[in-house]
Amino acid sequence: MKPTEKDVLNDITTWILSANKYVHEHLNSINDIRSKSGEYDLVTSIDDAVEQMLDKNISDKYPESLIIGEEKKEKDYSQINNGLVFFVDPIDGTLNLVKKHDCFAIMIGVYYDGEPLCAGIMDVMNNELYWGGMETGVYCNDTKLNPAVDLPLREGLVGVSWRQFLKNAFEEIRIAKNSAGIRVMGSAGLEFVEVITGKHIAYLASLNPWDIAAGNVLVQALGYRISSVNGNSINLAKVNHIMVANPQTYRDIRKIQAY
Repeated sequence: MKPTEKDVLNDITTWILSANKYVHEHLNSINDIRSKSGEYDLVTSIDDAVEQMLDKNISDKYPESLIIGEEKKEKDYSQINNGLVFFVDPIDGTLNLVKKHDCFAIMIGVYYDGEPLCAGIMDVMNNELYWGGMETGVYCNDTKLNPAVDLPLREGLVGVSWRQFLKNAFEEIRIAKNSAGIRVMGSAGLEFVEVITGKHIAYLASLNPWDIAAGNVLVQALGYRISSVNGNSINLAKVNHIMVANPQTYRDIRKIQAY
């Protein structure tokens, strides 16, 4: 049976706040820093502990659900469109955590039968929890956020992934030149937050499913457009080259990419 959005939101926000408390308590005792796919693709003892905490919470409350976690060695995408699925990113922006103890997030995105249900993104160092769902709307702590407002590309800042920007694979440089400027945060979750709070007008990046899942729920709940850069729907079984923006900015970007 499909759980209610309200019940799942109550659970994930409680779990994320508990994980946030743990991170603050252990921020000065990080150990076991390891590289994964490259020198700057890091995982730490905090990543491991937070994911274990969240996995246990989810498994205890929803034993029949599927969990796709960043640090899980085995990821089964074959059933992500069946029943309840939790996408977990215990620390989004681990390099930022290690290098400056700032600008990183804890994220959970929840889907049912392949459709967005609800999500939470915790801006850890600012103690701001962005949470909501398709029925509930989106909040920052106790403050409800406003729906997307149409603005043209030239009037706002664009968040980018620096590696993707340097490759300029999807006209990122021309997009940047037609905007007010670009910004790089190093945390997909916080880039999504910049968009849903209106601080950035768009975000372009190449992201894994656990990087996208939570933000995908929140931007859709507020009326933002999100797709792969070629206009296709997001596929949470693979890496996606995504762009998210308000509807007018989205159309402006698509025109530039089609030039």
